[in-house]
Amino acid sequence: MKILVIDGPGVHPKSSARALGRALHRAGHGVIMHPIDLAKLGWFRRPALEKLAAKVIRLHTPDVVPIFTSEPWVADAFLHLGVSVVHSALDRASQADWIIAPSEKAFAHTGGRGPVGDNRAAFFPYPVEIPDEETLPSDFVLAIAGRKDKLARRWIAAAAAQHPDIPVRFEGDPQEARFVVSMTSREEPWPIGVAEAMAARRAVIAGWTGAASEYVLEGVTGFLSAPGDVQSLASHLRYLWDQPDEAARLGRAGCEEAKAVFGGGEQIRTLMRWYLRAGVSRLAV
Repeated sequence: MKILVIDGPGVHPKSSARALGRALHRAGHGVIMHPIDLAKLGWFRRPALEKLAAKVIRLHTPDVVPIFTSEPWVADAFLHLGVSVVHSALDRASQADWIIAPSEKAFAHTGGRGPVGDNRAAFFPYPVEIPDEETLPSDFVLAIAGRKDKLARRWIAAAAAQHPDIPVRFEGDPQEARFVVSMTSREEPWPIGVAEAMAARRAVIAGWTGAASEYVLEGVTGFLSAPGDVQSLASHLRYLWDQPDEAARLGRAGCEEAKAVFGGGEQIRTLMRWYLRAGVSRLAV
């Protein structure tokens, strides 16, 4: 099967399109990767993207087009071009043949159904790349919160202030951190940084708010705190910093969970079944 993977704008892990493309390639499918940079489309983005989509489809003649984007109009630009479109969305559905929501919370936001019938929507996490080897952590904690989420950033800063000996940074690579804090003050449909931290074999401290609790297993891959519970967050920071062996154990457990949830052969088999149901039924998997 020839598959054109579109890496579009919006919320999803940076490695999702690449991770899916490599997994499909390993499964024996022909894969073409194409990123979408809205900044290069000029002022009239929608008509420009529609022209680009038609050009790309004519050039590559794929059997199916999976698109990663939280912007429904980006996925819609690839419709009506004679190819099935599978939209890995966030919490807003396009008119694509199949809508994939990355969390149960996101799936509920879409109404639990696709725009063209009950059998056209599903829940499946974003894929992420999982490094083959574990890297040695540096001596800092990586804090991840939305740039505009000032409340969540204040919670993290207040917890960190209770332990001035623990270096907490808001910028960095999960693979370099000792462990990761992912926090949000809102009911976010996707926990930013959690999948990447688990894939990097790093323990995760997250909040119950949003979709983090769907992926962070309390006491198994990390810890969860109630929104605004600075004391709980500070306690988890202290514990994981003082117990590096325990942090490493939780991180390795998180990686095993990541392999099962965010990658692996079963994910590809499931996605291929969905691609077929999206309209590529003439092809054998």
